[in-house]
Amino acid sequence: MKRFLVYLLILVLFLAGCGIGAKQSNTISQNTISKSSLKTNASDIKWKWSFKNNHKTLENLQIFKSTDKGNSWTEITLPINTFPKDAYSDAYVENVEPYFLDSNNGWISWINYNDAALYIFKTTDGGKTWSKLSYKLPQFTQSISKIQFVTPNTGWLLAVSDGAAEQQIKYLFRTNDGGKTWEKINVTSSDSYSGLPLVGTSTDMIFYGVDNGWVGVSNPISADVILYKTMDGGNTWSKVSVPTPQCYEKYCIVSASVPVFKDDKNGTLNIDFYRISNGKSENHTVTYVTNDGGNTWSANVYADDENKHIFNIAKIFWNSDGDRIAFIGEKNSDFELCTIDLKNSKYSVINKLNPEDIKSFNEKSIIWK
Repeated sequence: MKRFLVYLLILVLFLAGCGIGAKQSNTISQNTISKSSLKTNASDIKWKWSFKNNHKTLENLQIFKSTDKGNSWTEITLPINTFPKDAYSDAYVENVEPYFLDSNNGWISWINYNDAALYIFKTTDGGKTWSKLSYKLPQFTQSISKIQFVTPNTGWLLAVSDGAAEQQIKYLFRTNDGGKTWEKINVTSSDSYSGLPLVGTSTDMIFYGVDNGWVGVSNPISADVILYKTMDGGNTWSKVSVPTPQCYEKYCIVSASVPVFKDDKNGTLNIDFYRISNGKSENHTVTYVTNDGGNTWSANVYADDENKHIFNIAKIFWNSDGDRIAFIGEKNSDFELCTIDLKNSKYSVINKLNPEDIKSFNEKSIIWK
């Protein structure tokens, strides 16, 4: 049984696809072409930022802009002295989050938990000038988990309290005026906070356009995936059903995940399952896929062959020497018996199977080559 679990985990790690990270990169480019050929094309403009000594405070923030596709960079100066020192003091600010929507629009945001207020530097002219905004937030909002704008006016803020005992208060806000005012959004029917579960101290959020949004929360007490979606701009939300593979039912989920979509139908979702067994930590990533816009998810695995097969795993077997794995893969109601040589990672298809043969199929039915 131990050998089976070991190779089951190896198989999942070997076959699981690596999804594209959903978090915003520190280098942002814009693909919209400027109407005037006499001006710098917007596609040439890039943004990047860093923090001195990796200390995420406003005073340590360095913002750079390139107008030649990243060949050269100019540092952008923020007028931080226009805010009182106490507004951005690291004694009351846990993190500062830049977000650039395009070549012109950008926001530098932070929460001061001493006065429970959101502060923002905003530019609409590519960093030439900056306006300052502030907005009073509810009690217990202490730091920014994620901020994202989908238009110059519409944006989202996921704010959290400090985590304690694997619990954390979570607030979701929406702005329709570029960050001047914010409305608290209830994800569930609960009236407390934003209705997001208190359990879990890792959160993530992503929006694809004005209507389609996702919020994920970690789950340190079980393997139940906590994921919510909206298809109407946050007016209504639903909890997404994501099945837990049987082999990970005794695990938990310590990092939040949101889907990455390549179009309006097809996307992936990476879930990191974690546990401590016999004093050793185990972490395994399972990649889920959807082809209906995220309504349903399946724990598909990826077989790295030249034909780019993607399968659901029906059954798994191993040979007596323990150096090869066989599995029955299903795709679009077609079944194939496949093998993986663990020594050289070679993948091959032995033969196709009929659905009625699957139930009676066992390791004795395999002719190892």
